[in-house]
Amino acid sequence: MRRSYKILLYKVLSPIIAILIAALLSSIAIVAIGENPLLTFYTMFKFAFRRLDSIAIILYNSTPLIFSGLAVSIGFRMGLFNIGVEGQYLIGTFLAALVGFSLKGLSPFIHIPLVILVGMLGGMIWAYLPVYLKVKRGVHEVISTIMLNYISYSLIHYLISEVFRDRSQKLLIRTPRLVESALIPKLHGFLSLFGIELPKHVYLNWFFPIGLFLAVGVYYMLYYTPFGFELRSVGQNATASRLAGIKPENIFYKGFLLSGAIAGLVGLSDLMGYFGYMDLDFPRGYGFDGIAVALIAQNNPFGIIAAAMLLGFLKRGAEGIQTLLNIPMDTVVILQALMILSIVIVNKVINDYIKRIEKKGVA
Repeated sequence: MRRSYKILLYKVLSPIIAILIAALLSSIAIVAIGENPLLTFYTMFKFAFRRLDSIAIILYNSTPLIFSGLAVSIGFRMGLFNIGVEGQYLIGTFLAALVGFSLKGLSPFIHIPLVILVGMLGGMIWAYLPVYLKVKRGVHEVISTIMLNYISYSLIHYLISEVFRDRSQKLLIRTPRLVESALIPKLHGFLSLFGIELPKHVYLNWFFPIGLFLAVGVYYMLYYTPFGFELRSVGQNATASRLAGIKPENIFYKGFLLSGAIAGLVGLSDLMGYFGYMDLDFPRGYGFDGIAVALIAQNNPFGIIAAAMLLGFLKRGAEGIQTLLNIPMDTVVILQALMILSIVIVNKVINDYIKRIEKKGVA
């Protein structure tokens, strides 16, 4: 029993130690550009947490990262690297936008779920080809998903600028606006029931609690369902799983399509809760940020929520130091990179130490 508590303590301390190391290393970078690290970090925290609307913006920033981190983590859990979340969420977002502006006269109770389901379907469609090539032809999923990311960029550009462009817009190249029934409501009305009043410029919406519930659902699926057990078994050892009667190919199909479906949700908070349309400058990079979130959280769904909020805080804090201290936002990019490197290295060291402890326990 004492050994299990010791192992749990090491797992909890691992990301904390990594974050402290990353903060120390980034302090060196801040000093190198002639700034005070303590003042920089203090300004980040003060700007991010001094007002309620700023905290809500952090939660809004973290929403797509929760979905992205969950999508990437499912691939990691079964031993695959779904680096194609970027392309999957762009395709899903475009198809969701198509349903959002083309269908009119529907009730919001029908239209909103329909848009969300189509977004998930788009992510699944874009995830199907790489897992098919993986299972049937042995093509490594990293190569196929990276190539599909580039294809999705070009395809989305063509569809938005040529086929579905809103011709009434002279300067902005974008799709038509989603009809009102396809827009996700903000959380303002719900939070006001508890005495929390958010200003209108905050776009925190119902996708944030959806992300929280989805993380709980993924955790339950992984640890309390037969499919979750099979998925984790294949990720640990596909050969041993096959000998135990589990078909890794079936798990790869189901797991990768599930990952793609969750990836299809990544861009919907921005689409349905902020912009109301998709243009050529629609936010990108969430798919790659999801890799960082999954690594920081060690693929734990609840850890993914915390890691997404951490990156959401860094993004908000970067705006503060850029505005108040005139420090380049690249400083926060350096901090994120150092944090990921630190966590990967620290996790490797601590996990190896935990394995040695477990072997001693077995002996």
